[in-house]
Amino acid sequence: MDHMKTLTRDKNNKKEIVSERGENMQNTAKPESNVILFSSAKGGSGCSFITTAISTYLARKTSVNVLLLDLNTGKRDSRVIFDVDDGNYKDYGDIGNAAGSLDTSVLKRLVINFDNSLHLIIPPLDPGKKEILEGDNFNRFLEGLRDHFDIICIDFPYHLFRYIDIGEIDIADRFVFVSLPDIVSINNTRILMEYIDNAKTHPGSYLVINKYNVRPAISPTGLTNILKFPVSSFIPYDRDIEFLINTRGPDYIFNYNLRIVRSISELSQKIYEELDL
Repeated sequence: MDHMKTLTRDKNNKKEIVSERGENMQNTAKPESNVILFSSAKGGSGCSFITTAISTYLARKTSVNVLLLDLNTGKRDSRVIFDVDDGNYKDYGDIGNAAGSLDTSVLKRLVINFDNSLHLIIPPLDPGKKEILEGDNFNRFLEGLRDHFDIICIDFPYHLFRYIDIGEIDIADRFVFVSLPDIVSINNTRILMEYIDNAKTHPGSYLVINKYNVRPAISPTGLTNILKFPVSSFIPYDRDIEFLINTRGPDYIFNYNLRIVRSISELSQKIYEELDL
């Protein structure tokens, strides 16, 4: 909605820990919370970029509570993009094995709240802090989050499938697969999609070809022959937008009427309209 506040980069008012506004943690989610899992079979595909942009669009254009859960342990991406890299914020590694008791007090320490309806949980920089991913912890962690947020967008790196049993993938209501248009990435994406049982027939699966205007790229016909799965969106690469999102934040890019922004907006709107909200 156009009247909603947007993210700012001002150090004094751009964000606050939810503990300062505890009312946001009072089970504000609607009865049917939706989890959207974003993943890619190859590093550098722009999965984090797509996850961040779609999460920001949903928070900017709707009135629902949106959580971006960044599971890229050991990476600073979300810290840098959202300008929360000053060491004053908790990450999910700090809660250890408390996933089973994810109450309001825990969330107050963990969730970063922005001026619009976007919220963020950042990953630990220490790769050893992965208790939340072990056993049934992640499933319980996510179920706890469902009680407080309408949409949960998970930036889910491929290597985490080693820690989380594939049967637990049922926790996701929608899947977004991101791939580059080269032959290696496309073939790896096919393996990922086949690895997730029945994903190719899942009504809530979306395949995104990112940076399709960067050569060498496979033709649309070649993509179809390899993947056997329809492409939901082709996202072009734009160096200026990449610079803006890294220096001004993801909300800022939606001030521009560029092809990449229109493509992201159209995909985000399609996903939103197909959610059970």
